[in-house]
Amino acid sequence: MPIIKVNDVAFPTLQAPDLEVQEKFLLDFGMQRTALIEDTLYMHGDGDQNFIHVSKKGGKKFLALAFYANSIEDLKILSQSINFSDVEEINSPGGGFKTQGIDPDGLNIEVVFGIEEIKRDKDLTVKGFNVGGKDRSTFQRINKPKRFIKGAYPRIKRFGHIGLNVENPEESLKWYNEHLGIIATDILQPEKDMTFGIFSRCDRGDDPSDHHNIFFLPNILSEGVSGINHVSYEVVDFDDVFMGHEILQREGYTPEWGIGRHYQGSQVFDYWRSPFGHVHEHQTDGDVFTADVPPNIVNISEDGDPDNPEVGPSQWGFSLPPTFGNKEGV
Repeated sequence: MPIIKVNDVAFPTLQAPDLEVQEKFLLDFGMQRTALIEDTLYMHGDGDQNFIHVSKKGGKKFLALAFYANSIEDLKILSQSINFSDVEEINSPGGGFKTQGIDPDGLNIEVVFGIEEIKRDKDLTVKGFNVGGKDRSTFQRINKPKRFIKGAYPRIKRFGHIGLNVENPEESLKWYNEHLGIIATDILQPEKDMTFGIFSRCDRGDDPSDHHNIFFLPNILSEGVSGINHVSYEVVDFDDVFMGHEILQREGYTPEWGIGRHYQGSQVFDYWRSPFGHVHEHQTDGDVFTADVPPNIVNISEDGDPDNPEVGPSQWGFSLPPTFGNKEGV
């Protein structure tokens, strides 16, 4: 039985040597500034979250991952466990409260509650999709052209998930399950009884949760260094993924992987490197599951069509690049 069950991931905290350069990248990625307070940059998307990305000035590093608790009572309960601190007020935009802990790889984990939201009244609706055919009921737009402003930035709804390179994915899942209620969705096994990676999600009971909020991967990808693999942001629809791709390409950033559609999670994805090497993803149209769906064992050697396996976990698009998850991105 877990100590508490968190509701969702909240935001990552990264460290970057130049916050002006970092902000320019995040602006081009589709975020906007919430605040710059001394050496800390807070960025928000188009949803109501006060901020969804935090950057502190310093040598490139992954500093922390934050989750949303369901109540202040949950924070107090978690703070009584040996691995977490006393509840304290958050000294950042929106206020609130947090408790902090350390996971098995020495990574900082924050659980927060009560950060004030900001009603932004942004249009985050999906414009109707016409699938064609002669049946009038299949058309979602009749006499209504679909238009986006050329050069518009992608509409970011929220922070969706994080990939972590860890020493032992199974031990990490066990710790996150015991403390935060995280449960497995897909367990990747290249061979029987050998686990390569674990897609895992928040346990929200009958309320759907993303296919994964944390993806645990082995840190052999990053030469034994544990830390960030990538951070992922959910955008409204396919157009936002492609608009983001166009802007980031125009501004000369380094593409990592995409555009494509995953097998596990089904998202349409696009990954880019920040100027300091951290991988950021735009994604949309992902799978969601309630808590009663059991873990799925995936033989990754037969990903997709068993008679025609391909390299890389994508239904269409480019194969997984050899640099994905490497030490330069941790």
